[in-house]
Amino acid sequence: MANESHLLAIDVGSSRVKLGWFPAAGACEGEKPASLPIAATPLAIPAEVFRIEHRDRSAEEWTAAVDACFLALPPTGEIVCVVASVHRGIAEKLITRLQLRPWKKLLSLRAADLPLTVNVAEPEKVGIDRLLGALAVNQLRRQNSAAIAIDMGTATTVDLIGTDGAFEGGAIVAGPTLALAALHAGTASLPQLDASILAAPPAAVGKSTIEAMASGAYWGAIGAVRELSQQLAFGCADQPQLFVTGGGSAGLAPFIRLGDQPARYLPHLVLSGIRLAAERLVAS
Repeated sequence: MANESHLLAIDVGSSRVKLGWFPAAGACEGEKPASLPIAATPLAIPAEVFRIEHRDRSAEEWTAAVDACFLALPPTGEIVCVVASVHRGIAEKLITRLQLRPWKKLLSLRAADLPLTVNVAEPEKVGIDRLLGALAVNQLRRQNSAAIAIDMGTATTVDLIGTDGAFEGGAIVAGPTLALAALHAGTASLPQLDASILAAPPAAVGKSTIEAMASGAYWGAIGAVRELSQQLAFGCADQPQLFVTGGGSAGLAPFIRLGDQPARYLPHLVLSGIRLAAERLVAS
């Protein structure tokens, strides 16, 4: 990407829109690879991140909130805006709004735009957030080592990246907040719990219905991710590295591990993946 251009990376998820601000080259922090990196440069992380909930909000409400984020951006320099989405309807409304602003470039990512081998039956149907996470992990994993990318959002995805950097597929399970919502919607008496219960580990033995639901959502999510990671690792010659991201992962990440190896927590892995994809697209 041209050195003088800033980047606004936008990740449109099932429940929220996340905007990541990457200043022009040389001004971003970087996540350093653990050892023997695939790439020569660290993974850029956003200088600022804005999160806008769109679920259960009108288009006027959430698009106005997105507009308000633009006021916090620096007023100088050319800006490239790149959108990646797993929610077509929200993305269409957002892009219509974005087209009213004077970007240097406005791009919408597709799977085919990514410098990533995707070894599944229908690559174009894989959620692009999963592929962007794999792209970012390839900047950080050890050379000739497989990796597992875990993204804990509305849905939790657990994906294998091969020793050659290819996306090999993985598993999708309901995220803990979605599981709690399903318990409330599918039963007559279980309450709707706020996602804040996932911020810290609850007691495993719940002494009330709410405490029992909190235990199930929290420790059940950790158990699912750990078992899925173990299953994905069975076919690997060496133990894969674990990387975890996603809006629901901050309070759970310390307990996610594979054997005695803890997961590495990277809260903005998908936004960093958008930046990597943008560098290739803008340069082409």
